[in-house]
Formats: sequence, structure tokens, C-alpha cells
Amino acid sequence: VGMPATISKSMQASQRRERFREYMRKLNPTAPAKLAIDSGLVVEDLHRSLFKTLAARADLEPGSQQLLVGGTGSGKTTELLMAEKWLEQQGQTLCLYIDISSETDLSGFNSGALLAGFGLHLARAFSRKGFEDDLDDATKGALKGARREIEGFAFGIIKSFLAGPVSPDRKTGVLFVKKRTPGKLSPPFPALQRDIEAILKPLEVFITAVQARSLDVVVIFDGLDRLPSPDRFWAVVDQDFRALRQMRVGVMAAAPQSVLYGQGRAVSEHFDRVHQIRALSPDPEADGYLKSVLAHRGGTDLLGQEVVELICKGSGGVLRDLITLARDAGEAAYIEGAEQILAEHAIAAIKQLGGSYLRGLGPDQIGILWRLKKERSFDVAAGPNIELLVTGRVLEYSATDFRVHPALEPLLPELESK
Repeated sequence: VGMPATISKSMQASQRRERFREYMRKLNPTAPAKLAIDSGLVVEDLHRSLFKTLAARADLEPGSQQLLVGGTGSGKTTELLMAEKWLEQQGQTLCLYIDISSETDLSGFNSGALLAGFGLHLARAFSRKGFEDDLDDATKGALKGARREIEGFAFGIIKSFLAGPVSPDRKTGVLFVKKRTPGKLSPPFPALQRDIEAILKPLEVFITAVQARSLDVVVIFDGLDRLPSPDRFWAVVDQDFRALRQMRVGVMAAAPQSVLYGQGRAVSEHFDRVHQIRALSPDPEADGYLKSVLAHRGGTDLLGQEVVELICKGSGGVLRDLITLARDAGEAAYIEGAEQILAEHAIAAIKQLGGSYLRGLGPDQIGILWRLKKERSFDVAAGPNIELLVTGRVLEYSATDFRVHPALEPLLPELESK
């Protein structure tokens, strides 16, 4: 007995949906980087195994401080997380990964906030790993007091003062009034300007206990590249990072791309090593790494060779844009009922991405982009140029090679005055 045509069509539709669902799952540009790493979707040598370089320096030079700079979507978080994983596998380091942007409001970010976040994660990791189990009572008491001080520094404390004619506390009978002191990590209120010396002693109690186990301490600060201005970043470098160096805590941190350009202090003066992630070359003769990203995520199951090349070129070598284009093209193909992703779907996705970069540009910015397109002229010290670079409208491939994002370039409106 043959299968009814309606049932056969339903099965085909279901199989097609599952194929596209799997494709979309593996090519999710907003999925947590840790999930992509654990799922085996990351190409480890994409940036010449940068994560191993970061981790090896932290392992060989306790207390060293490294900076990782790159544009939005360049893969900084992935490299930092893989560095954390590598250090943990060595078994000689207590490594703490902290996305500070999820800990506090960056718009009110000031000195002391990184130390507060570090202290909270350090105390939690100490308990989670069972380091307190074999300690004597005196050491446990010191750690408990240190934890209380760290929490007070981070979230604020309530102090009680003997007062005048007020009603006594119902339980204790003590006369007092309560005064709340805001802490470093209590968004959205701006943190107090507090002397960071107050937090060093309780932090050192935990660090000393960790080092007694022959372990180094390394902290990874992600999210600092989202700070609204380089000035905020430098304020943190001057205070929190100096304190961490004093306590011989290794540091790896992401930073806004703008700290490398314009007026200001030389980054290399503050860090033992500075790493920069640039856009990968989308040129046909050098786009092997971009194609490997799509292949590693199973993208070639629905993408033909021609479409892969279109997406690689349209991404400009920006990893997040590459994955976004592949995913959006898949969505367009699914909507149209296609079995494979065709060139027309990729072209529509590239145009959509270019439109997102075009929105919000004024005449002056468009003029800068036209000059870059025609004359290859781009001054990285100029404020408006830095903004175009930070927002991804301009891509940096080397110290002398800057280009308009290829998805944006064909959409640039003509200037009224040539």
C-alpha cells in the first residue's frame, strides 16, 4: 500500500524544518560563547591559537597583565574563555572569568568596581572548590570576616549608631538608627568614590589561602570593551589593575578598540602584553579561515560554494557578521520554501546587514567613508574616524589597511557636493 501524498508531503516538510532548525542552532550569532566552545563549534586556530598565547603568559609570569583589543564581534570573548579553559586544564591556577558588564552598570563604572567583582568571585570559587574543608577554625574565621568585608565593599553596608530618643529594637532592646552606605555594585546608582585600600586586606586573606595550595590566581575581565569612553577604562587601569598587580594576581582583560587610537597614553606602558584581533581577510585567496568557521558549524550542509564565497566577502571578515549573514540567508531560504540557500538569499542578507550599518550616519560620516573608499585615506587619530572604526563601519586589516565594510559600501548614498 503506497503512502498517501498528504502524509508524504508532511514528512518532507518536517524533515526540511529539522534541517533548517539544526542549521540555525549552530549558526546563532547571539549564543553564549561558552556554549559554542562546549559544543565543539569553535575553530581554535582561527587567530593562530591566540588563547594559548594569552594563557601561556599568565601561566609563566604570575601577576602579568595582558590586554585584548578588537572590534565588536571579533571573537574576544571566545579567546578569553578558551584561555580560561586551557589554564584550568593545567591544574596550577585558580582562574576566574568575570563579565563585568553583567555585574554592574557600566555607565556609572568607577575605580573599585573591578576589585569588588573580583573579590565576590574569588570568595565564591574558594567555597565552591571546597578549599575551606581542611582549614583550621582560626583560618576559617579570618576568611568569614574577609568575605563579609568584601560583600560590604561591593554591595554597601548598614551601620548601627547609638542614638538619642528613639524606640529600642524589639529583639535586642538597643537604641540605634540605621544608615545605608551604597556599594560598588548596586546599579543603577553610581558607586561611591572609596579608597581601594579598604578592600586589599580582605582580598589578600583569600589570595594567601589560595597560594598556600600552590595555586596562582588569574582573573579575566570581559565586558570592559563596552565602556562608554576610553577615559573610564584608564581610570580603572590606574587604580584596580595597579592593586591587582600589587597582589600578584594575573589579569587578562578585553578593552575598547578606541584605547589604541587618538590622544592619550600608550597602552603598552600599562600592560605586559597587548593583543589585537583584527578582521580576517575576506579576499578569495585568503578566506580559508572564514570558510572553516562555516564548515565547522555545519553551514555547508545548506550552503553551496558560491553562496559561501558571497557570505565570506559580505562579512568583511568579522566573525559575528559572518555567522549573522549565514543565519539570515537560511531564514530567507526557509521562508521561500527553498531546499538550499541560494545566492539571492545571501545577497538579501548582505543588503540587510549593510542597511543596519547605514542607519544613523550623517553627511560628515558618509563623506569620510567616501574618501576612504576612493582614496584609501583614513586618519585613525581623528575622533569621527575612531567612531566609525569602533562601530564596525570601517574595518582594520593591518596598521595601514582600512576599508569600508563591504556590506555597507554599495549602499553609501552619493554626496551632494563632489
